[in-house]
Amino acid sequence: MPKYESHLILAVTRENADAILSGKRAVDVRRFPPRRLPARAYLAITGTGAVHGECVLGEPVGSGADGTLLPIASPKAYRRPRPIDAFGIDKIPRSFRYVR
Repeated sequence: MPKYESHLILAVTRENADAILSGKRAVDVRRFPPRRLPARAYLAITGTGAVHGECVLGEPVGSGADGTLLPIASPKAYRRPRPIDAFGIDKIPRSFRYVR
């Protein structure tokens, strides 16, 4: 698997995380997308204080009424959620936050 220069914590709802990690969702829509793409995105489910999996966010492929479309690749669910403080931050961000 290639190394990515950017790593970020991506805040998602449980429904969106399940869809991304199962492969049912191929794009993420963000009103304010990250600028440093492609990036390894760690999926933090809001309200849990934990990261439940990861994926790769690619360069924007267009935009829709709700925001910029970012392709999702290589989803991976963790067996056990990892606490958010293991990534060097205290709480899950509103949308995303770069780490490392």
